[in-house]
Amino acid sequence: MEGNAKSPAASPMPKRRRHIRTFPVWVVFLCMLPGILHYTIFRLFPSTMTAVLSFTDISGIPGSSWQWIGWANYKEFFILQNIRDLKAALGRTAIYSLSVTLIQNALALLMAVILNGKFLKGRNFARAVYFMPVILGAAVVSTIWKLIFSTPTGPIYLFMKNVLGMENPPAILSSYSYAFPAVIAAQIWQNMGYSMVIFLAALQNISADLYEAAYIDGANEWQVFWKITLPLIWSAVTVNTLLAIIGSLQSFELIMTITRGNFNTSTLGMMVFATAFGGNGATASGGTVAGMRQGYAAAESMVLFVGVLVVTVISQAIMKRMEADQ
Repeated sequence: MEGNAKSPAASPMPKRRRHIRTFPVWVVFLCMLPGILHYTIFRLFPSTMTAVLSFTDISGIPGSSWQWIGWANYKEFFILQNIRDLKAALGRTAIYSLSVTLIQNALALLMAVILNGKFLKGRNFARAVYFMPVILGAAVVSTIWKLIFSTPTGPIYLFMKNVLGMENPPAILSSYSYAFPAVIAAQIWQNMGYSMVIFLAALQNISADLYEAAYIDGANEWQVFWKITLPLIWSAVTVNTLLAIIGSLQSFELIMTITRGNFNTSTLGMMVFATAFGGNGATASGGTVAGMRQGYAAAESMVLFVGVLVVTVISQAIMKRMEADQ
């Protein structure tokens, strides 16, 4: 009978194809054009012109003539200038970069671990407070630290006199022994919050189950940090290390606004600024760097660029090898 006949199997419904909307190439290029123009005008063109001007004797004096002098600026930098001054500047730059990189990342990691704890009340407010120096300009930061180290009313001066019992505490920012560490402290204070945020983001991505399993197995806090936390945030350690190295090697704003390069605080970055725009680029012999030599300053900046590039590449290779060993 027809009622008992089996109905044919229903054919499967055809799958609906997902329609992917595409845009013409000119629309994509038009969207990218603002970024391309910004990078070309404010990044690529100035960098290229710096490399070109390093082979000239151009100055910052309006209307003055300038000419192509080839490798004369580089010859003066490496051969003709006082080797003692060059070694002193390079040594201060290395000490500045190494101190900032190590201390800044160590303090930032410590603060990130503390602020990542669930037990801490008001941790969001504390995070904002520690990050606040990052958004302050060099002028504001230098003013704060000048007040801290001021003589005879600054808190550091009063601490050394009233607590440590020193009869005649030194004027920190006018001392050949203390001015350079003071500038390093200001640099670390301004940028530590940025490194802390990167560490904090990495710590929040670690699963709590890993810590529970470790504590169940009898691991203590130190073992948990070295065996679980540090290997899992090593990518953040690499990023912060590279950022600190690059930033400290190029830094000159705080040195310029706090000490103007006096009292053995001038680094290679500060010397570039002093050579180009005038000011004190303190030499090893206590003299000042002649300003308004922008061609020579361009050559110094290219040497600094190559140095930063080499140090960054070597540091990145070392950090990647250490990450692979974790």
